[in-house]
Amino acid sequence: METPRSFGAILLALLVIGSARPCHSSLYRPPQPVMVYHAGAVLDGAVPVSVLYYGAFSPHQKAVIADFLLSLSPRGIQHHHGFGSPGPAPAPSVARWWETVDRYVRKAGRDPPRVVLASQAHDAACSLGKTLSRLQVERLAARLGVAPGGVAVVLTAADVAVEGQCSSACAAHGASSPGTGAHVWVGNAAAQCPGRCAWPFHPAEVGARHHAPGRGGETLGAPNGDVGVDGMLVNLAAMLAGAVTNPYGRGFFQGEPGAPVEVAAACPGVYGRGAYPGYPGAVRTDKVTGAGYNVVGRNGRKYLVPALVDPDNYSCIILS
Repeated sequence: METPRSFGAILLALLVIGSARPCHSSLYRPPQPVMVYHAGAVLDGAVPVSVLYYGAFSPHQKAVIADFLLSLSPRGIQHHHGFGSPGPAPAPSVARWWETVDRYVRKAGRDPPRVVLASQAHDAACSLGKTLSRLQVERLAARLGVAPGGVAVVLTAADVAVEGQCSSACAAHGASSPGTGAHVWVGNAAAQCPGRCAWPFHPAEVGARHHAPGRGGETLGAPNGDVGVDGMLVNLAAMLAGAVTNPYGRGFFQGEPGAPVEVAAACPGVYGRGAYPGYPGAVRTDKVTGAGYNVVGRNGRKYLVPALVDPDNYSCIILS
């Protein structure tokens, strides 16, 4: 089915959790072409983000998601005091991961983006039903009333099916037209296609881009104890990076405008050093739960985020 033009004219959808070539250093070298700036708009300055939870989300799930968003541009500077004998280096922060997005926006000559969690709304009753078209997702985003320069985020629950979910995308971002607010959709794939959209927290299904021949790939424990939501956060991170650096289809990307490869998609499946198809790379391990993560956010929450392409040398930046 063809994507409605109002959403698809500048729709940028991808299976974020994908394959990777062998990586043996902290900077994985992706193939050319380079990440090109196409002289279009990026989102800069204060970027208000409004979230609609569509379907059933528990208070814990909402808190995990909200804390991630609040971690992108935290207020004030976090200081680490090292008294006594030195211990293990602290994990990189979510904000440090987001600094790469800041660099892209600065490269476009604009002020760095400061993500602000403006509002959160809930549609637990699924007012448009549990099978949604992309156009209906856009209508849900419009309910949030996000102004130009902001991002409306629609998150769908595990029992809600969205057009193209699993078959062509785990998440998407776009805008109705240049100058309007951008919108992002991310689905919880725990019940529908966890092997396609929640790897490395679930074994990869055969045919998925991150599937290793003869096996389902190495898996990690979900850092927040929820395969579906932790998988959503990997995709949400990538979609927000894309929505800020390429909101209207003329920002930063590789390839053709009709099939752009954005800053979080050029290093698919890379989360740590030594990543290759079926192996996410060496990441940090929670000493209590054994879960895998690579950044820490608000309230000490741990997250796994995708590698982003360096805007200067086009390597994949792996936080360690």
